[in-house]
Amino acid sequence: MARILVVGGGFAGLSAAARLAKLRHDVTVLERETEPGGRLLGIRIGDDRWAAGPESVTLPGVFRDLFRKSGRPMDALIAITPAGPRHHVLPARWPRRTVTLDLPFGTRGAQVDAVVSAFGSDAWSPWVDESPAPWNELRRRVFEVAHTPDSPVAAVTWSDRSLRDVVRPLRDSRLRRLAADLPGLTEAAPGVLAVWHYVERNFGRWRFDGGSAGLAAALTTRLRERKVTVETGVDVARPVESGVELADGSTREADVVVWATGTDPLASPTAPTLEHTAVRLDGDPDVPDDLVVHDRDVVRGWRSGPDGWVFEARRDVDPLAVLARHGLDLTPRVTWRESVPAPPTSDDLPRPARSPRPGLWLVGAAASPGASLEVTGMGTAALAEHLGAVPR
Repeated sequence: MARILVVGGGFAGLSAAARLAKLRHDVTVLERETEPGGRLLGIRIGDDRWAAGPESVTLPGVFRDLFRKSGRPMDALIAITPAGPRHHVLPARWPRRTVTLDLPFGTRGAQVDAVVSAFGSDAWSPWVDESPAPWNELRRRVFEVAHTPDSPVAAVTWSDRSLRDVVRPLRDSRLRRLAADLPGLTEAAPGVLAVWHYVERNFGRWRFDGGSAGLAAALTTRLRERKVTVETGVDVARPVESGVELADGSTREADVVVWATGTDPLASPTAPTLEHTAVRLDGDPDVPDDLVVHDRDVVRGWRSGPDGWVFEARRDVDPLAVLARHGLDLTPRVTWRESVPAPPTSDDLPRPARSPRPGLWLVGAAASPGASLEVTGMGTAALAEHLGAVPR
């Protein structure tokens, strides 16, 4: 039986701990905050927690597999239902017109109807139809692999082309923006990541009962069922050869350390380029729960509570000014506003489980900045398979 310390109690840490405990390892989770959950519980802005992103996920099979492989099926702890469409504002220069598109998830036919209604024809679906082979290759060779120190990242289809190159077949500039403006990426990112549009179209987007906080509660329950020790209020400074060193200078020994704090402990910190702006609005403004404005300065927004929204934009951009330019002037309704830096992102292929040296594994955003819950879940599954079960 391996003694495993999991540092960080967010989704990456909780999912890794649940899987490894089911494989009969001795697992302890060390969490700096007073309760586990991490960003699933929201981000701190002002005195409150705010949703860290749209409260929906794709690839529901990743989450069903997590619960099934760590104990009872997911439905025994939490329900999941389809999420609504994402609202896109797609500006254009004359003679073309700005269009708005409520793009649904889960079926090709529904996307065809939505795009035809907005554009008059559908050049979007044939482009997305090219993605199944690259997606399966990316999934099998990168996302579902535990990357050891001596294993290079596999070359996959389109990985030698940028997003800018891959979206060029879309002749309408508005559709090119829709295709290239992916969360946390620039147009210089590997083009294979454009397959995320195919993933959302085919597998849909889904909401957990109680949102991300509901998922955190379900995973915490699963850890109790698996008798995983969860220690809160523990500030871990760094990994060391024999385990981890705490902020007070003491050490905790382990055979394996799984680092799931969201940042790589061996890398130099990078300056954030994005910012999250939380606002409270008076009245009942007609603001979509999940929206993207594909301006030169892209703005993403999502609902957080009954009167709150979070907007993501570059740190030198006022997201409310961008919204106002496109007919959604929220400024008169703002009763409170505050901004914080957003977590770092990366334009590399995500490797959601990787080991920089023997005995240390990075998972989730610690392994690949900006890794989504879905990619993180595939990574912790790969890690569990790599470490294997303790013999009975």
